[in-house]
Amino acid sequence: MADTGERHTNALKSFVLRARRIKAHSLAQDTKLLTELQNPQMTVHYVAETGEMKVTMAVPPEEQLESAAARVRPLILNGEDTYHAKVMNALLYFAQQAGVSKNGLESLRELKRQWGAVNPKGKSLGFYEVRVQKPGEAETRISDNALAFSWIYGDVVHADSARRDEGQVFGVDERFRAAIPVVVRLMVLAMVTLTLIERLKSDGILPDLGEVFKEEVVAGKSEIALKTEVYVAEYDENGEVPEPPGFDEELGDRWKPFAEAFKDRLPTAATADSGGVEDRE
Repeated sequence: MADTGERHTNALKSFVLRARRIKAHSLAQDTKLLTELQNPQMTVHYVAETGEMKVTMAVPPEEQLESAAARVRPLILNGEDTYHAKVMNALLYFAQQAGVSKNGLESLRELKRQWGAVNPKGKSLGFYEVRVQKPGEAETRISDNALAFSWIYGDVVHADSARRDEGQVFGVDERFRAAIPVVVRLMVLAMVTLTLIERLKSDGILPDLGEVFKEEVVAGKSEIALKTEVYVAEYDENGEVPEPPGFDEELGDRWKPFAEAFKDRLPTAATADSGGVEDRE
């Protein structure tokens, strides 16, 4: 079993990798938009002549928020190394070990409280409550927080029928709308905590976290090119490909280098010169 320091170090390593992935998300690139989405603004439209009234709210594309929700999800699962309480406990542990001031420790505790305010099981209001009453039925009401996690766990990262049923009567638009500030809040907290970790690391308060600040965390290329060697083999009479040899084994008669197997079909130098294949030294 890992000792206390090693366990806390592992939590920080896991969190940094995840937080950097969150920071790289398209929704995180516009800080002004994040601020607006974290504190939803609703516009009331009223037509005096008819008495018609509606409330509108600008929202990002659902697919964009859905991918963001998938990236923040490990931060709210207590079984994950990235769980926010484990990360904050690790920061407090190393800060206390390093003799950080009372004010510094209190700042860490305040950040921990902010993380704890995001409660997947909470029924309390974040910003608003929604009520629905169908003809002949009793009124149904739900908090925006419960609606948000009905979307997160019922529509997106799980297919939790109980959570989805909880917000079913209100419709997917209401569930999605309620989830926006929750997901964005988690993104902002992750990026704030990442910045704090970077500062504590530079101040020598945290242990060595290895290459977690340099490791690639997102696949951002439209084409992936690998320098390698390619070998091919013919299907046998049963339509099966022969078992590939191990790294330390001979190729045998069935497997041939790509260039040898297709040498009669590859472009000649003349073809390459005429534009068929570009050949660069």
